[in-house]
Amino acid sequence: MSYNIQLQFAVDLLHEMRISSHIAANPDEYISSELDLQLRKMLFGEDNYAALTNRPTVAAKHNTIYRFIDEYDCNYIMLRLPEKQKKYFFIGPYVTSPVSEERIRKICKAAERGDDEFAELRDYYNSLPIIEDENLLFTITNTLGNTLWGSPEHYTLEYLDYMPPTGAEPHRAMPDEGKGKEKFSLSVLEQNYANENMLMDAVSQGKLHKVNMITSAVYNNGTEQRLVDSLRNRKNYLIILNTLLRKAAQNGGVHPIHIHKMSSLFAQKIENVRSINNSITLQTEMIRDYCLLVKEHSLNKYSHLIGKAITLISYDLTADLSLKSIANQLNVNPPYLSALFRKECGCTLTEFVNDKRIEQAIFMLCGTDKQISAIAFECGIEDTNYFIKLFKRKTGMTPSAYRKRLKNSK
Repeated sequence: MSYNIQLQFAVDLLHEMRISSHIAANPDEYISSELDLQLRKMLFGEDNYAALTNRPTVAAKHNTIYRFIDEYDCNYIMLRLPEKQKKYFFIGPYVTSPVSEERIRKICKAAERGDDEFAELRDYYNSLPIIEDENLLFTITNTLGNTLWGSPEHYTLEYLDYMPPTGAEPHRAMPDEGKGKEKFSLSVLEQNYANENMLMDAVSQGKLHKVNMITSAVYNNGTEQRLVDSLRNRKNYLIILNTLLRKAAQNGGVHPIHIHKMSSLFAQKIENVRSINNSITLQTEMIRDYCLLVKEHSLNKYSHLIGKAITLISYDLTADLSLKSIANQLNVNPPYLSALFRKECGCTLTEFVNDKRIEQAIFMLCGTDKQISAIAFECGIEDTNYFIKLFKRKTGMTPSAYRKRLKNSK
């Protein structure tokens, strides 16, 4: 049966996620440095990778997906393609958590490499995607497995911990001094900046689905270790990321009042980070929330006048937000503003204001224990009965009933 289309789709999908994949023919004898992205060639000057693939492939069974880790903490997923000649599909390398500087030094020492090679090896690990949750990868391989072998009942998944063959020591070739190092570092640098631009573009357009696809590849690639203190290094990195995301949101048409509020919130959260794992979680939260900020508050689709009107409304919900008041602040005729607002927003200005006030009330009901009257007042509605009427019209229940349902669900 033909599986080329499905295999190519898997390759393309992994590429979009910035995860390497490789099809190797007869790897028991020879395989190029494409498999581990030149790691062993960097360490030992060799281009023969039989040792890496020997154990997983020599006894590789048909209808089996293998997940294995090598002696350098690089993870791979491998399966044997259903062809007469031996042919294998590899996914990786990737890591499941950041590789520490101490671990990198140990690898360098074992390979008898110096400080220059340490910096190069650190760049290498920083370029690898961090896949904390491998479920998505297994979903891809399982889907491919269904195509290759028919159904989940017809294939299995096996975990292998790679161990080098006893007594095997890779022969280290005499290195060409400086050769290839600049090329590797430059390629990593260029890719990081390209990834950065791709993510900023997705955030500026509010494309959450695209952000979810590329986040792990773009900013889970790791960070350059500029300081000895790894946690401080991560915090500095998040500060830079916060600045870049601010600019992306600005390019996405979000007013500075919203950007400043979110940026200040994340600045506090960054300084409160206490572990590397916390920093990775916060990193994902930042990218997601800035993307949602653009989706919610982008003014790019509105005319300049309506954009300014929406900004006035969002700035202070307790202010006088009547049509007449906003028209006076914008120096336009109220009927003209009303007609243009309905044309661009699909509702009247008053309906828009009321919706924003009820949205804020819902947020306060979820996050505070304030009385209903206090919430109504802070949302710009002094008449509690009128607030309850508006709330029920929007949600189908009273504020008290809504809060009670929230508590019961928790």
